[in-house]
Amino acid sequence: MGQSVHYLGLIPLFPLMGAVFIGLLHVFTCKNAKLPEKVYGLLACVGPVLSFVMALKVFFQLKALPVDARFLSHNAFTWFSVGDLHINMGFLADPLSCLMLLFVTLIGSLIHIYSIGYMSGDKNYGKFFAYMNLFLGSMLVLVLGDSPVVMFVGWEGVGLCSYLLISFYSEDTNNVLAGNKAFIVNRIGDLGFVLGMSFLFWGIGASGFDYLSLKANIHHLTPAIALTVCLLLFVGATGKSAQIPLYVWLPDAMAGPTPVSALIHAATMVTAGVYMVARFSFLYAHVELAGDIVAWVGILTALLAAIFGMFQNDIKKVLAYSTVSQLGYMFAGVGVAAYSAGIFHVFTHAFFKALLFLGAGSVIYAMHHEQNIWKMGGLKAKMPKTYLTMVIGALALAGCPPFSGFFSKDEILFSALATGHYGIWAVGLLVACMTAYYTFRMIFVVFHGEPRDQHAFDHAKESPAVMTVPLIILAVGAAFAGFLNMPGVQTVSHWLAPSLTEHHPHASSFVLVFAMATSIVAFLVGIKIAYSKFGKGAAEPVFSGFEKFAYNKFYVDELYNAVIVQPYKAVGSSIWKTIEPNVTDGPVKAVTRLYMMIGTAFKVFQVGYVRIYAIYMIVGLSLMSLFLSQSLN
Repeated sequence: MGQSVHYLGLIPLFPLMGAVFIGLLHVFTCKNAKLPEKVYGLLACVGPVLSFVMALKVFFQLKALPVDARFLSHNAFTWFSVGDLHINMGFLADPLSCLMLLFVTLIGSLIHIYSIGYMSGDKNYGKFFAYMNLFLGSMLVLVLGDSPVVMFVGWEGVGLCSYLLISFYSEDTNNVLAGNKAFIVNRIGDLGFVLGMSFLFWGIGASGFDYLSLKANIHHLTPAIALTVCLLLFVGATGKSAQIPLYVWLPDAMAGPTPVSALIHAATMVTAGVYMVARFSFLYAHVELAGDIVAWVGILTALLAAIFGMFQNDIKKVLAYSTVSQLGYMFAGVGVAAYSAGIFHVFTHAFFKALLFLGAGSVIYAMHHEQNIWKMGGLKAKMPKTYLTMVIGALALAGCPPFSGFFSKDEILFSALATGHYGIWAVGLLVACMTAYYTFRMIFVVFHGEPRDQHAFDHAKESPAVMTVPLIILAVGAAFAGFLNMPGVQTVSHWLAPSLTEHHPHASSFVLVFAMATSIVAFLVGIKIAYSKFGKGAAEPVFSGFEKFAYNKFYVDELYNAVIVQPYKAVGSSIWKTIEPNVTDGPVKAVTRLYMMIGTAFKVFQVGYVRIYAIYMIVGLSLMSLFLSQSLN
């Protein structure tokens, strides 16, 4: 049996309390008595760091328990009961949630520290850190929730925070529209999540709605309901984790400050969908069709995003599409029932993607907020620490051995090959080659060759230590985290085994070596093409044909706007013009007219002469006297 521990609730509580405290300070501190930025920064980092310390405590306590009893729980209070549904505000820490806790709090803490330097001078410094603490706290609720309902609280919390942070620079209309887009697209996915929970409760009923009870009673679901639940929950995952067809919000999320992008892409929001599917591995593992759909949607998303990433000019959008693509790999992993491989890629990706985004932020900071890679060049000499750490992150993202991304990505491709999903393996291999190409296209254009903007180059310099130290720490993780689950070691897979329902494929050593060899070849081909085109300097290309089509992202946003948004707005406008005056305003205006009629009727008595008002008083007193006399008799 697992243990009940009260400190679990403190892990999300620390950053949530920080959000409230910092937010109140920001609101009630007048401009003339504004607190120093360092005070806000220190207060903002306390919560995430304390949460990381508590996550370490969870890890060591779980490690001390027998393998089949590795879970800790805490019921804070009874939230609500409706009929047979009884929901506690409960928290569950098992090997899966513990791994998520460790890297979410560690990387979240590093991003908060980095933000102290990056956001320096911003007029809304305090508000930014209040939102960041709220974002991290919401993600920790999502990870620790012991039931789908509690998970959904954190799920909606990160959705809210993404809106607040993406549209943080609200003076710019485009930023606000990007925040709106993220919020609306995620609401579409969330509807699938809610419907999935509803069908799940309908199928299982009063047997218990926390994960442990669901796992024990999943046999109550009919095959049809189980498939429906899996697909509806995956709709929610496509929204949060930016998969086809709901991926369109994530590239626009670059409108927010760069540390926000790092937090969204590396440690919080976009990993939620993969985590949710892995959390329900006891269900997906028994619904093969749902797993195949998840895998194919994932790998096709990886391919589509990789195509887009090859032609982007904005340094943050290159990384944004790489995130969408890598998330596709993760879903391909969990779709072929290699849940530990998918989660391991979530783990390694958190390090190298946070590193790349924060490295990009360092470049943007040095270039006075310029994001177009074709206005950069030659920065290797100006920013050696940023360059070296970003190269490590790029090697990990591109899948170069022995960096972390190689081992996690290769495990997914090997699992697809070993389980007979040859199409998914082939597409994944192609995406690996494309990833190496667009990643090093970015590195070569930004850091190599001659400066394209001499004035900006002359004023560029290495970022301060508060920004470069987190880069160095993340670079260590990006370089070495993969060894935790390399073939023959499998530390992460063994650790996750009690939380996941998976059957590791049995394949010959030849298949493993073949998978690794082809991955290495794909990396080498991709980086060779990138070097030949951009390694020694290159001018900004003029796109035409397919390149222009891909640069404009296949006009998917325009298609959605024409087919969905504009017709919806037209129907909504038509309904509004009918309902608003007749249904909403009609009764209100009728009451107004009634009072006007009553007022008009009494207006004849308001003549403005004192003698007339005296007569009214005499008549009124006479009537009152008559009434009283009649009552007494």
